[in-house]
Amino acid sequence: MMPDTFEPRPDETLDVLACGSIGVFQKKRGYRYSLDAYLLAAFVEEEPGTRVLEVGSGSGVVSMMLASLKGLLVTGVEIQEELAEMSRRSVARQGLEGSVEIVCADIRNYTGHKVDAVVANPPFRPPQAGRVNPDRQKAIARHEITLDLEALLKKARDLLRHRGRLYVVYPSWRLADLISAMRAVRIEPKRLKCVHTTWNAASEICLVCGTKGGGRGLEIESPLMVYNDDGSYHDDMKRVLRDLRFEKKALT
Repeated sequence: MMPDTFEPRPDETLDVLACGSIGVFQKKRGYRYSLDAYLLAAFVEEEPGTRVLEVGSGSGVVSMMLASLKGLLVTGVEIQEELAEMSRRSVARQGLEGSVEIVCADIRNYTGHKVDAVVANPPFRPPQAGRVNPDRQKAIARHEITLDLEALLKKARDLLRHRGRLYVVYPSWRLADLISAMRAVRIEPKRLKCVHTTWNAASEICLVCGTKGGGRGLEIESPLMVYNDDGSYHDDMKRVLRDLRFEKKALT
């Protein structure tokens, strides 16, 4: 790849992650990563060298964190060609071609090899629920236009090896739907962490890990606070960023 492809294009920005020196291209007006990306990457607990698939990899930010900071071998599957091409440039700029592959495909039709873990920050709003964003990238990221929960979980089940794990970040108001749908495809919820904006706010998002073919038994982990009352990062969020920064492991 030519060096000039390592510079942002007129409709892009180049953003450095808060947890390290990883640079990610993003569209100025499209869907941009949020704190969910850091929370999801930190929640993944897999040994270095584990083969992982990210559903809806977008700008590639989670795939790149998992590869660079946790030593995982990641395939990111992204349905939008424009985002897939942009994220490939981010991967090349970071020198991660040996550990991150970006595939442009509809995950419903994807036929890759089985993996040990699937990671997803999926769309969560049914098409009829709320206003659909006129920006197509944002609409696909938030509304179940190209992928609904049931289709995601069935595909995750098919792609996971026996006892493989699924990691999902999802809105708390749909937690009951998520757990019910996971059990329906025999992915047993094993870990749950609720994320709160501040200590006195209701949980807005949750992190769930399930095991394909796992036995019953759910561990509800301590909640995670993002901000203090003054708007600064809570110690919980600081710990997330610190752990990601220092968790880099060499591939073996």
